[in-house]
Amino acid sequence: MKILIAEDSSDIRMLHQKRMSKWGYHVDLASNGKEAVEYVQKTGKKNIAHYDLCLMDINMPIMSGIEAIQTIRKNTPYLPVIAYSANLDNKAPSLKAGADEFLLKPHPAKALKEKMEECAVKQIVLYLGDESLSMSRIGPANSEELTELRRLDKKGIAKFTVIGAPFQFLAHKNIQHKLLHDFNNNNFQYTELLDRTHEEHSIIQIHASQIWLKKQSLTPEQFQKMIIEEDEQMKKYEKT
Repeated sequence: MKILIAEDSSDIRMLHQKRMSKWGYHVDLASNGKEAVEYVQKTGKKNIAHYDLCLMDINMPIMSGIEAIQTIRKNTPYLPVIAYSANLDNKAPSLKAGADEFLLKPHPAKALKEKMEECAVKQIVLYLGDESLSMSRIGPANSEELTELRRLDKKGIAKFTVIGAPFQFLAHKNIQHKLLHDFNNNNFQYTELLDRTHEEHSIIQIHASQIWLKKQSLTPEQFQKMIIEEDEQMKKYEKT
């Protein structure tokens, strides 16, 4: 993940940087809200946020975290923001300004990591070319989509959008790792996965150069059995 941290305390900035590096994240550091806004405006392009997440301290000089969040929400592509402060009174104004979450200082490192990963969730976009299929992860377009992606992620499901074919589907979130494994296999021809869209008993068939949506007439019992089997298969693709 690429993280932007806005914090006026140099000691806390260094602590965050050490933690994030240990977790495998890439970090940019801002010492006040104005610098945070400048980072976001400088790196955002083509309506896509450069960062996966911003961790925003609220009480900062030059420009407060509240002002920074408001400016980011008005002038840049959507970026998930976690506000944090030692003062609980800052929670309501932070959320009103557009923060997606609020954390109270101090907070355990584990809780921070869990909340960051939850807010940095993305959908999977599959691009269909003339003779190829590629995949990327795209951040939410707004807070409503982030809420949807977080809700699905808690259920172990990811949202997939197919560019070049007129459909979206929901699938086990580890399917993306299986697809990467299969795409890197020279013997790969096609794979199948379950569409977990509500009340859709469908199978998605993905070939090396195309995607087919194959409707199958399955009873709810048959579909549930296949979900259990796929869940078991997906365990070996879990990223630790």
